[in-house]
Amino acid sequence: MLKVAVGRSRKKDIAEAVEEATRSCLLQLPAQEVSLALVFSTPSSITAALLKKIKSGLRPDCPLIGCSGMRIITPEGTQGEGLVLMLIALPKVKISCGSIKLSPDDDAYLAGQGLGIKLISNVKEYRRELCLMFSDGLSEAVSRLMEGLQNILGKSFPFIGGGASDDLRFKQTFQFYNEHILNKSAVAALFAGKLAYGIGIRHGWKPLGKIRAITDSSSNVIKKIDGGKASGLYEDYFAKTLAELKKEILPINTLYPIGMYLEGEKEYLLRNVIALNDDGSIVTQGGVPRGSAIRLMIGTKESCLEAARQAAAQVKAALRDKPIGLAIIISSASRAYLLGRNIDAEIKAVKTVLGPNVPLAGFYSYGQYAPLGALSYYGQTYLHNQTIAILGVGE
Repeated sequence: MLKVAVGRSRKKDIAEAVEEATRSCLLQLPAQEVSLALVFSTPSSITAALLKKIKSGLRPDCPLIGCSGMRIITPEGTQGEGLVLMLIALPKVKISCGSIKLSPDDDAYLAGQGLGIKLISNVKEYRRELCLMFSDGLSEAVSRLMEGLQNILGKSFPFIGGGASDDLRFKQTFQFYNEHILNKSAVAALFAGKLAYGIGIRHGWKPLGKIRAITDSSSNVIKKIDGGKASGLYEDYFAKTLAELKKEILPINTLYPIGMYLEGEKEYLLRNVIALNDDGSIVTQGGVPRGSAIRLMIGTKESCLEAARQAAAQVKAALRDKPIGLAIIISSASRAYLLGRNIDAEIKAVKTVLGPNVPLAGFYSYGQYAPLGALSYYGQTYLHNQTIAILGVGE
């Protein structure tokens, strides 16, 4: 039987924060029953002792994964500082965890394969169900990492997760693996055995203008659109020069991403614009293949909140209205920027669908990892931007 405990703290003293969160959890769920610990923390709450203090209250062999987030998500709403701890007991499920380093000199595809091999090594005799992954949200190698991981687990094997974030300085993010605080890494948990779950994924951004084509690109750099310089997409829409647009990159990133059409999918796959170069090229978060059909997109607070409700409804539908024992929410930092002071409305929107008392935890991320496919066939997992991804596990 699934059991879950969630504890949180806003205390600035790390020892006090850990004590508050773990005490709350262990009053709900005995340490000897815990199968997995998830930790999400704002950057200001991360010290070398953070994970060691949490692990000291758990069984020595209990795996722990997690990451940093610019905001964390708790059952009561969001927090701009502090930590949230979720303890999960899944007696019928085998969980295998692993980590991998993502350095610029390594082939990210091979790193993904290496992570996949680590994960399956401990669950060979079990049916594999789902992978949960957190990685460095500043890395340009995540798409290749995911391709390597899918090469081992299966191209249509479902996994969900997100890119660790910092406090919007875009300098350094952190990943958690047992007692170790990592950076430029990926951590994951592979669930095998008997697991009832549902995935919801929506963004709510709407297309603007005509369909265009990427005629020249390399990795995450768009060089030409419709044969002209890529930045013309924004120069024409805003009637501003490239120099003027470069000063407004944050609102462009948040409100006006690029949407890529994928055959057979209902929603566009979004790509943040993280830089406009002097040569007119556009740097995006995530790959942008040559020949892709794209459109300029726009988001509003209303469409953002409606997307959260739709994602939660997807989870319920996938679980066929079974009781939901827990929810893990990974939402985009861009959504936090767009919603501003109304940010807690997104979590309220999710809870109105999943139920007011569902234990939940999560964080605001740089990139979300989830499939785009239908409820009964999840299909290939992609790197998303500006999206909310929800994992619900049934009781």
